Amino acid sequence: MIVLHTAATPNGRKISIALEELDLPYEVRSVNLGEEAQLRPEFLALNPNHKIPVLEDDGLVIWESGAILLHLAEKYGGLLPKDPAGRMAAIQYAFFQTGGIGPNLGRLAAQIRRPEAERNQEMIEIFSGEMDRLLGVLDRILEDGREYLAGEYSIGDIMHVGWLHPMLNLKAPMLMNRPRVVDWLERIIARPAVQRGLAVPS
Repeated sequence: MIVLHTAATPNGRKISIALEELDLPYEVRSVNLGEEAQLRPEFLALNPNHKIPVLEDDGLVIWESGAILLHLAEKYGGLLPKDPAGRMAAIQYAFFQTGGIGPNLGRLAAQIRRPEAERNQEMIEIFSGEMDRLLGVLDRILEDGREYLAGEYSIGDIMHVGWLHPMLNLKAPMLMNRPRVVDWLERIIARPAVQRGLAVPS
């Protein structure tokens, strides 16, 4: 049995989406971040970096969402193109998310969630500007009409959807001004497995 330690966050939902796409049976163990369950000794024994998600699979414990997605795709077959160039493209786009969109959107959201008097306007401008630039990169990638980032649906797409889905719900102007990126996101979100994965943990 696969065990997913997760919470209702963008990174956690990457893994539940992949598990649903691969049609794998798995057990969900919800980690209460509000109660700092991720800092308890039993969780730190799984991930010394005290972050979700963590995946247990046949005695193997994996943390970091990109590593988990790569493991699932390679072990169970799927979510990675078969040809070497396509495979590397999918991995490249997954790394692009972890190194760019995830950190910048996370820091921007952290500032916006603060009471207005406590917000650092300079940081908001920096992270907004970088997010706008990164969405422009996605727009450039998609301008040739491809359906998904690596051509076929892959971990490269799954890495992004959990983070950008809230922007779509909020109709954030920097996203909505890029119809190609919106169409790509809506194409992913329409997938039944993605809908199921976004609802985990229930």
